[in-house]
Amino acid sequence: MKEKVITYFFVGILFVFPICSLLIKDMDISSYERRKLTTISDLKENFVDNLDDYLSDQFPGRNLLISSNSVFDRYILGNIDSNDVYIKDGYVIDKNYPLNDKNVAGFIDKINYINDSYLKNSNVFYTIIPDKGFFLDDDKYLKIDYDSMYSSLKNDIDISYIDVKSLLNLSDYYKTDIHIRQEAYFKVLKEIASSLGFDYYSVDYDENILDNFYGASYSKVPSFMKPDKLKFLSNDQIKSAKVKHLEYGDKSVYDMDKVNGSDLYNIFLSGPSSLIEIDNVNSISDKELIIFRDSFASSFTPLLIPYYSKITLVDLRYIKMDLVSDYLDFTNKDVLFMYSTLIVNDSNILKVNVK
Repeated sequence: MKEKVITYFFVGILFVFPICSLLIKDMDISSYERRKLTTISDLKENFVDNLDDYLSDQFPGRNLLISSNSVFDRYILGNIDSNDVYIKDGYVIDKNYPLNDKNVAGFIDKINYINDSYLKNSNVFYTIIPDKGFFLDDDKYLKIDYDSMYSSLKNDIDISYIDVKSLLNLSDYYKTDIHIRQEAYFKVLKEIASSLGFDYYSVDYDENILDNFYGASYSKVPSFMKPDKLKFLSNDQIKSAKVKHLEYGDKSVYDMDKVNGSDLYNIFLSGPSSLIEIDNVNSISDKELIIFRDSFASSFTPLLIPYYSKITLVDLRYIKMDLVSDYLDFTNKDVLFMYSTLIVNDSNILKVNVK
């Protein structure tokens, strides 16, 4: 009798839950997982290929099941790196391990190649932003040898280095996302200003706060963790700046269309983009800056707008370096390479063909 009850229970689950998923209004976006979900409209386009994804994405209680699995793995089985993330002092830290010496060497070769091939008449610097794993100080956590990475970069990159890692601490980062909070970047800004040679001065900003920022790491931890708040800073120069993307034309510095999207961090310069030009029509300077960057620069760049007449951002994850020179003139420009240690350890993602 007991076996029959268990059998009926599981058979019921197999039939009832899919039926419920068809009756309940579809969710378009999962803020928990930061992605677009498969909906009934996708079934209409291709029923056979999308059915499994639809039933999985629209499964009643999906978030609870994902969170419960994380709780079981982390707190019952005792895995401190469940889903390849650690939790320390309330911060979710993606595991960056092991150190890939080949990719570090590749990063060095690519930066030196760009410098030698295109930037002979430019004012060139580079800085490397540490990921949150840099702040793990206990031997129980697996992390890359950051000292070895930074030493290789300093010894072998033929460009002036701006050291900002000592200015940062874990509290400068979002708790559920890999990135640095915009308001924590001012100490980095001062150091970069000193190196690039522009005069740092106090700028007034209006503070804007968005609640419920589910960062990139949130879906990997139990859902009882609180989401972050996202603050972005604005003023008249930022509001009046003209922003143009190579892919999708004119935008704003802060793209409020992204507020209801899958990733709230994408309000900063509209998210991933190969090439962005920002013109400060109210600038008192005629200086221009080019930044080779990853996503960490998205929230940092708006703070640079008051100091430059034009800022161009290049993301070599999405555009080949051979094509960049067709769009840009590097002569007499300030140039900053700003990358995170995550990219250094995965440099094959950068579309640079070293010749």
